[in-house]
Amino acid sequence: MVRGQFFRRVIHLANLPLRMLLPSSQTHIKEICFKTIPSASKIEIKRVLESVYGLEVAKVNTLNMDGKRRRLPGGWLLKKPDYKKAYVVLRNPISLPDNLFPFNWLKEQEKAAADEKKLPKRGRRKENGAS
Repeated sequence: MVRGQFFRRVIHLANLPLRMLLPSSQTHIKEICFKTIPSASKIEIKRVLESVYGLEVAKVNTLNMDGKRRRLPGGWLLKKPDYKKAYVVLRNPISLPDNLFPFNWLKEQEKAAADEKKLPKRGRRKENGAS
C-alpha cells in the first residue's frame, strides 16, 4: 500500500454544501468567498471546487464564524448555526454571468422607485377654487 493513498480521505460531495457570497464585481474575480459547514477542511473545499466546478484553486483560507445571537423578550436567546467561511484564491481570474446575481434587477427597481417620486400626481384639483 502506498503511504499517500492511506491518508487520503474520501469526499462525499453531497455532504459539503458551498454557498458563494456576493462578490464586489462580476468581472476579473481572483478571490471568491464561500460559506460552508464547520466540519469542512481546506482540502475538501479545494477538491470539490476543482472536480465539480472546474476551477483552478491556488490557495484556500478558512475561518470559523459563530452564529449570530438575538435576545427575545422574556429572556429567550435565539442563535443561528455556526458556519465556516472559505476564501478561495484562484489561479486564473473568472467572470460571472450576468444572471447569477440580480444586480441589474435591483438597480432597475431603485430607478423605478426614484422616477415615481419625481412624477407629479395626476387628477388632483387645486384647493383654492381654481380648476
